Amino acid sequence: MHLPATEKALDEVLSKAVPFTTFITFLLVAFGGLELAKRRYPELINPSRLIETFKDDEDDRMPDFRWSPWAGAQRRLPAILKASDHLNDGKHHLLLAATGSVATIKIPNIITALSNHPNLSIRLLLSESAVNFLKAQSPEQPALSQIAKMKNVDGIYLDQDEWRKPWIRGDSILHIELRRWADLMVIAPLSANSLAKVVQGFSDNLINSVVRAWDATGMIDQARPGVPLPYVEGKKKGIMVAPAMNTAMWHHPVTAEHMKRLSDDWSISNGGWFEVLSPIQKELACGDTGSGAMHDWKLVVAAIEDRLQLGRGQEKAGLE
Repeated sequence: MHLPATEKALDEVLSKAVPFTTFITFLLVAFGGLELAKRRYPELINPSRLIETFKDDEDDRMPDFRWSPWAGAQRRLPAILKASDHLNDGKHHLLLAATGSVATIKIPNIITALSNHPNLSIRLLLSESAVNFLKAQSPEQPALSQIAKMKNVDGIYLDQDEWRKPWIRGDSILHIELRRWADLMVIAPLSANSLAKVVQGFSDNLINSVVRAWDATGMIDQARPGVPLPYVEGKKKGIMVAPAMNTAMWHHPVTAEHMKRLSDDWSISNGGWFEVLSPIQKELACGDTGSGAMHDWKLVVAAIEDRLQLGRGQEKAGLE
């Protein structure tokens, strides 16, 4: 039986149902995306949490802000670095780096101990793994925003800062500028993974790129006016490393091969460019007891002060 009225009514219902169904589907997809964003980046959904975390961060030395998933929060972008702008600043330049070891939590102690030297400029490099140890979990693990305000810290750099914007001819290249800027590079801690990459010449992140681009011969980067370099009678730069890893990793035969390269083949004492601060024996954060813990951070500070001819400053900083 043909029922025109019935068909017309059905057509009207369907014409209204399709847009309604589409709208409901859109709401469900949007809700699902919102829930995912809440779980992954809670600060984006709750701006007050982000504002509360950084409400006292008024320092205008680095005025630009950016959301950084690696840092776990918004952070200040360091200014574009050109080493030539700092040739005559009269300061010793320390490039302090940390890779993925729990000993990264000693970085704030090292910086605080060096804060007594007004003629020292520090630029901090953190690997993606190292950032995880400095997210304001505890008083000894402050946020990067807090570290940025510590005395003598003139920049904090993460991997993504290497290519902040698309490169064009004439732009500076960060890992080259950092090498030119530095008088001494210190990697404390140097993880087992980063040790392997350094020895094999990898340049897959910012820290490794600086190491790979280092002036191993001492023929390219000369001492700046009035500021002697730390090695070979003030004429050569160098990289000081403090390995840190689990005891079993430290005693692994491949580690011995890697350490031979740094301690012997490429050692400052053999005309190279590396100085190694050997690990110590203690109970490690993982619970194992034995060798592999990073060199005592106070002795790392003392070695930095000695190489840069800064003089001891720990007593005045109240850190003895």
